[in-house]
Amino acid sequence: MTDTFAPIDTKLVDVPLDKPHDGYPDELKAGDTIDVLKECCGSASRDFPKALWIEPANWADKARDNDKYHTWPLNYIDRFTNQSPTHECTCHALRAVAEGCRNRQRGIIFPEGPKKGFRYPESSQGSVWLSPNSIYAEANPGQWGGAGCRQVLEIACRRGFLPEKIQPRDDYGLKHQLQGTTGAGGINQSSGPWVRVAGFPAGWEETAKWFKPQEVIFTDSWEQVVCLVLHGYLVEVGRSGHAIPYAFWNVAESKMGYVDSYDVVRYDSQGTVRGASSGAFAIASMTTPDDWLKPAGALAV
Repeated sequence: MTDTFAPIDTKLVDVPLDKPHDGYPDELKAGDTIDVLKECCGSASRDFPKALWIEPANWADKARDNDKYHTWPLNYIDRFTNQSPTHECTCHALRAVAEGCRNRQRGIIFPEGPKKGFRYPESSQGSVWLSPNSIYAEANPGQWGGAGCRQVLEIACRRGFLPEKIQPRDDYGLKHQLQGTTGAGGINQSSGPWVRVAGFPAGWEETAKWFKPQEVIFTDSWEQVVCLVLHGYLVEVGRSGHAIPYAFWNVAESKMGYVDSYDVVRYDSQGTVRGASSGAFAIASMTTPDDWLKPAGALAV
């Protein structure tokens, strides 16, 4: 159970990754300004809504409510992914933001958030696991070297994700699926060989269009990032060579928890959050099916 007033192990704060990871190199980060990110989303772009603002003096009260009712962004995420040793981080972060948005729209809550080696029975109520590789293969056809947040967000908004080959139930009728990573994967994530977009299953676009961001919110300050998280929206940021999804705010220590794509929850200090917020965004809505158990609509087989 999330307790956002509990002490944090300092070993989990501002964790540096080995330089060879570098899935979000500086030359790509430089292009991920808010204006560029907004432009790549087109009509899906939204400024931070004034209605979502929470005065910092009230953050603790909202956090207590989220703890009580399990309404943190963390509680809309039902699985870890493990990209090790790949450079796929921007896409793993984006899949968490997208999946969390769908589950929030669906109203499925996972009381303890993702747990390594564990599958929630609630996931079978309509959670669909999306393939980070289905985005990364277009963002960086060379496999290694990482990708920018702008690149992966534009791809997702333009044509959507493909679902993973592993799903929480077998009868979704998904016509096109793709391995989630060329990395470690896990019980809830498929792993497989590298594949270029040209190697995707024929007709894949007809399934991917059901898993597209429809509204993307952009922030002007780190305080707005905290407000989005307090309202249950996962927020993607890129910093220090790595992209991550912010998922809950620890009020006691002013630190942001995130679901890292290495089967673990870690934290960013307030200073790191401030620096990372210049390119932050949240997905506010995804394409919604008429029937959550037929997530690809009439195209389901």
